[in-house]
Amino acid sequence: MKKIFTLFILGVGILFFPATGLAHENEELVFDLDSTTIRSESSYIDDSGETIELMIENISSGTRVGKGTYKVSKKSTGNWLVSYNVTVNSNKQFTAATNLNMTTYQGSITSSSLSSNSSRAICNFKHKIGTMTSNASVTTTISNGKLVVK
Repeated sequence: MKKIFTLFILGVGILFFPATGLAHENEELVFDLDSTTIRSESSYIDDSGETIELMIENISSGTRVGKGTYKVSKKSTGNWLVSYNVTVNSNKQFTAATNLNMTTYQGSITSSSLSSNSSRAICNFKHKIGTMTSNASVTTTISNGKLVVK
């Protein structure tokens, strides 16, 4: 009887408290500022089953490797696409985050913000479909000569 009760409690616990924080392979895209690569892309499936596409593109021409402007994009297939530019100085620090562009394929963006400091740029926004609103973000960090978008 104790075993049945224990199994029942475990089953209820799993139903009401599902596992969270499960890591997905390639949840971030790493772009080496010292490489001559112009564009890098990656994709993964998120917790809700949506395909997420990440992209970093060097949109500077004629600048030193590392220093320049990079376009960062994140797309939730069928829902939204967000992109913005980050400018990197010769010390491999952000000096600006600009040109925020947001496209919705369904629903609407109800609020958004873009901010940055020397090591991070982040766009936070709310996406509304029908009566459901979800929070989302596109975060770019710079560390050890690499841009990382999540």
